[in-house]
Amino acid sequence: MYSFLVTLRWICLLLVVLLISACTGRVMPPAPAEIAQPMDVYLIDHGRHSSLVLPREEGGMVRYSYGEWRWYVEGQRHFLSGAAALLVPTASALGRGIHEDVTGPGDFSRMAPEGLVRTYPLQAEAGRVRELRRRLDRHFEGDVESVYSEEFGLHFVPHPRAYWAAHQSNLVVAGWLRQLDINIQGIPWYSRWRIESPREDP
Repeated sequence: MYSFLVTLRWICLLLVVLLISACTGRVMPPAPAEIAQPMDVYLIDHGRHSSLVLPREEGGMVRYSYGEWRWYVEGQRHFLSGAAALLVPTASALGRGIHEDVTGPGDFSRMAPEGLVRTYPLQAEAGRVRELRRRLDRHFEGDVESVYSEEFGLHFVPHPRAYWAAHQSNLVVAGWLRQLDINIQGIPWYSRWRIESPREDP
């Protein structure tokens, strides 16, 4: 009983620290002059987690989302399960939803059955967008078996990097944006984003 109370106390302490540090993520895209071949990409805020929507060369859009396997795929969402996932690295999932008939933000609500709070349109270099999409799609290749979630409208596969407080859904999406040369300042731990003017060369 004592060890359980000690563990619970540490969990609560960590949650308080995380909530205090969950400041806004300042999104600073590159200046238009820095983008030789601009391509539209979309940061999607679902309220507590985020997704990234990229265009497909074959037409349509594809949505990517990252999360904890038990929480998103198995539906284990009680307090202790969620708190433990923050403290101890656990199995993670990469979700992908391909929508050949979606052409723009007006259709995004169909891509996100879990809900959509806000869409942030951004621009990035087309080559970087294609490379990020290829990198994410590699997780779905080979003999890997995906699990479909009607709740999220995504096919999930295991992700090699574990989920925990320092590597959760919104921080991973911020990392994807950085790979597109979109600068992120702050810690968008709780899916709080603010789009700032394109950065200018010093």
